[in-house]
Amino acid sequence: MEGKTTRKELTKKAPNVPTDPRALKRLERHIELGELEEISPVAGLPGAPRYLVTYMNSQTGGPIRSATVVSVTNQSDKTNLVSVSYFKGFTDNTSPVGVTSFAIPPDFTVDFSSRDLPGELTVCNSVCNPELVFDEGRAIVSSRRPEIGVSSRVYYTAGDRDTELLSITDSKVVRFEQANEGD
Repeated sequence: MEGKTTRKELTKKAPNVPTDPRALKRLERHIELGELEEISPVAGLPGAPRYLVTYMNSQTGGPIRSATVVSVTNQSDKTNLVSVSYFKGFTDNTSPVGVTSFAIPPDFTVDFSSRDLPGELTVCNSVCNPELVFDEGRAIVSSRRPEIGVSSRVYYTAGDRDTELLSITDSKVVRFEQANEGD
């Protein structure tokens, strides 16, 4: 998806679209103001690196397929530009293999994905460009404002169109450039 995301695209019935009329009205207002949209990747990171997702896997070439989904909740009282950069395991943090960004309004959660998955498994609001099909490594979550909550998981599927869910595993998320607490 490039450029402006339409109101219809963002409010169509999906698991992450609110059903409460007041919440749906608030979502529509953010869309009208241009505060909720996928952003084309910009040169460099759109903010400071905040979190490290310690394991990312995105494969489509074998009988077991995978995709990494990073959920980010904006806890700031202002719209927050968030980016997820995906890196191969034996590389440094200067050359991501894919990036995805999204302007998230206050109190909203967006799912960033290494590649697209069927909506029946999870709704991917922002898909990596390019989609990752043979990559394993880590991801860095960056944002303009520090008030974000992050979780990550890897979906393992089978079938050419990810029609069979095999398992979901959680990936460890730690603060960027800080030690793991061991939990």
